[in-house]
Amino acid sequence: MKQNLALTISRVFHPMVVMPLFICYVVFSIQPIQQALWTTAYILGIGIFPLAIWNIYRTKTGKYSNFDVSNREQRFSMFGVVFLLAFLLLAYLWLSGQPQVILIGCLLVLGLIFISFLVNFWLKSSLHTAFITYVALGLWPMDNHLSLAIGLGIPIVAWARVTQLRHSLAEVGIGFVSGAIFGILLLYLTGPFSQ
Repeated sequence: MKQNLALTISRVFHPMVVMPLFICYVVFSIQPIQQALWTTAYILGIGIFPLAIWNIYRTKTGKYSNFDVSNREQRFSMFGVVFLLAFLLLAYLWLSGQPQVILIGCLLVLGLIFISFLVNFWLKSSLHTAFITYVALGLWPMDNHLSLAIGLGIPIVAWARVTQLRHSLAEVGIGFVSGAIFGILLLYLTGPFSQ
């Protein structure tokens, strides 16, 4: 029962679920509907869907032990794909003249991923915890009630990752700290503190 609950929490709060929802929320909050639809489609089409397909393929062929890429050594190839997709996405965002807040947000996500990549040489930072923390903080200027609700989910996600034996306490702690640092940077560069 406990394992099933932890698995459900991990799936619901997976970075490939949390980030697209966050992106949609932000883009539709700042752009007209038709433009937001195109922006979201490009962001998901360039940055999220190819990574999901890559992880599914690598899992099905036995290169990854699971979709979350929970094996630290296996993560290096995933990070390579993430960096390639991130640079393609940033090029699109810049060339298409997207609002600065979207560019800054994506650059900070790239920074968060880069820190996770560096940490991965020693221990496997929890990307689940990092991204939900980043999103909880990033939502604060737009909807502080939703931000608080998601923030309350951070320890639940951390519990789920430890319960599933995908991460240690240190690894979810590193994920939380890195997500918080980049989430706070997002607030300072784009939110109420940027004035």
